[in-house]
Amino acid sequence: MKSLYISLLLLFISTVVLAQDNALVFLKGIPQSTQVNPAFRPFKGNYLSLPALGSVKINTQNTGFAWSDIITPGTGLQSDSLIVNLDKVSASLQDNNILATEGSIQIIGFGFSSEKAAITFDLNSRFKSKVNYPSSILNLRYGNWDYDNDRPINHSLSNMYMNTLAYTEAALGYSRYIGDYFSVGIRVKYLFGIGNLESEKFNVEMQTYENSTVEIKNDVAIRTSMPIIISYDEDGYVNSINFDENVDRGTFFTNDNRGWGFDIGATYQPNSRLTIGAAINDLGFIKWKSNTQTFYSEGEFIYDGMDISDEIINEGSDNDDYWDELAEDFENSFKVTDESSTYKTGIMASVNITAQYEPRQWLTLGNITKSYIINGEWIPETTVAAGLHAGHFVSSVLTYSIMKNAPANIGAGVMLKGGPIQLYCMTDHLNSVLSPQNSKYLNVRLGINLIY
Repeated sequence: MKSLYISLLLLFISTVVLAQDNALVFLKGIPQSTQVNPAFRPFKGNYLSLPALGSVKINTQNTGFAWSDIITPGTGLQSDSLIVNLDKVSASLQDNNILATEGSIQIIGFGFSSEKAAITFDLNSRFKSKVNYPSSILNLRYGNWDYDNDRPINHSLSNMYMNTLAYTEAALGYSRYIGDYFSVGIRVKYLFGIGNLESEKFNVEMQTYENSTVEIKNDVAIRTSMPIIISYDEDGYVNSINFDENVDRGTFFTNDNRGWGFDIGATYQPNSRLTIGAAINDLGFIKWKSNTQTFYSEGEFIYDGMDISDEIINEGSDNDDYWDELAEDFENSFKVTDESSTYKTGIMASVNITAQYEPRQWLTLGNITKSYIINGEWIPETTVAAGLHAGHFVSSVLTYSIMKNAPANIGAGVMLKGGPIQLYCMTDHLNSVLSPQNSKYLNVRLGINLIY
């Protein structure tokens, strides 16, 4: 059946690429650093981000494996060839692994500041995708029987989770100094949902018993908001799912998917050299109302072997009919149903804590620790940084980041300003540029602002 499972597999493969852009915090004078903490005051006066060029970023993460783990030189008779090395991939996996992508384009942005307060506005197009997958997914390559130890192999794919969403946000930010030491900030975001796919639950178990009976159980629910065409069989079950290629692209922005988001932050500056900050970003939700479907599949399939006695005594049997009936029984055990209903999803919140110390005007030392919550799992990462600055005209930074299953990531960034024009570019993963085949993380952020 060209069913939901095929569509989900294709989506899973397409998201094989969340990381951060922490270097942004330590480059002086970049207005977009308020997106890390709305209480930050990186600019004086006013600024305007060039349409679609003020901030362009892409962050990718795969904590499980790098490309060089998949493709390796062969050995023995294959020593002159490259091979797909699933054993090396399996060895590099942790119990729980993350595939994630985050991208955004600032369509327009501007801000105004006075001595006490600042106001910013952003219109951003954003995309986020996260997939949790267990290391046990590669154990499927062993089949269901350990012949060396003469025992069954059981498989569980019940720790998988996926969430992909695209949306546009209109964000209004306000920050203000309170007394001599504190500043607070908040950003309120009105969200226009474009599309979503999320696994409400994903439980698949395969168990083999000593008598070689195989039992497969599944309990899956996938929620979607996207233009799709669904066909049904004569019993009303989902037969195939295809994307609607004739959909009017304008409906992505005029649909009824709406929500709210919030960024909340504060800073404490006990003296002119030390600044400590904390923020919670992307608190909020989108309520999906347009083109929504929830697909369900719950069933059990038991395979207790094949009777080959007729073959042994030469009475013959039609194996083709047998396998056709077996395939039909398998398919009937996992029929997919659907229903249309509204639902809510979060927008993948994160928490960050920053510390910056300036022993000299031209030198900044700092740290930022970020944490993400993905399907109930706490994912921390930390970055230390050293920045060198030449007045308001040049700022540079070098960073070192420690992340899940990838402890060594060198990053760098630079900001150049001539007159009102400000250019900046940064990455937290220079090693990804120098050695992409060994990288599990990749990110870059760049943009152009006019500072007045």
